[in-house]
Amino acid sequence: AGRWVRGPGGAPLAAAHAALGRPLPLVAEDLGVITPAVERLRDTLGLPGMRVLQFAWDGGPGNPHRPENHPERAVVYTGTHDNDTTRGWWDTLAARPRVEVLDALATAGIDDPDPAWAMLRLAFASRARLAIVPMQDVLSLGGEARMNLPGTTRGNWAWRMEEGALTDSLADRLRQATVAAGRLGDPSNRMS
Repeated sequence: AGRWVRGPGGAPLAAAHAALGRPLPLVAEDLGVITPAVERLRDTLGLPGMRVLQFAWDGGPGNPHRPENHPERAVVYTGTHDNDTTRGWWDTLAARPRVEVLDALATAGIDDPDPAWAMLRLAFASRARLAIVPMQDVLSLGGEARMNLPGTTRGNWAWRMEEGALTDSLADRLRQATVAAGRLGDPSNRMS
C-alpha cells in the first residue's frame, strides 16, 4: 500500500556539499519509473545516472540503457545486484534480443565467445565515464551465483567469492580489457 511522496529534493546534498566544500561522489540510482523532475534533480546536482546493459534490449532504439544512448556522465553496469549474472541472463535470453546483443557486440568490434566477458567489454566500450562489473561476471558465473532476487525474502545475499577464484591470469585478463578500452586512466579523475 505504498505511495509516492515528494522528497526533500536537492537540499540535503546541497547542505553536504556546502559543509564539505566539495560535491559528494554519488551515483543516482535512476532505474525504473523516472520522471522528468527526477532527471532534472539528478542533472542539477551533477550526479551520474545508471545504465544497465542487461536492460538495453527492451523498449526500442530510444532505450537509455542501449550503448549508443549512454551519456558520458553515467555509470554503466553489465548488471546489478538485483539482476541475474550476465551468464545466467544470456542463458535465458530470447532469440530476438540475443541477435540485437550480438549486433551491438559486432558494432563495437567485440568478439569474445564468453557472453559475460563480451558484455564486460561492451560496458568498458561505453562512453559512460565509469564502468562497474560485478565479480560474478568477471568470473563468468551462471545464475547459481545470483546475488538477489527482488520480491523474495529467502536465499538472497548468500553468494561469496571462493578463495583463490581471482587468479593472476584472470586479473591479467581484466587488466588487458581495461587497457584495451582506455579505462586505465588517472585514478584522480573522478566523476565530478
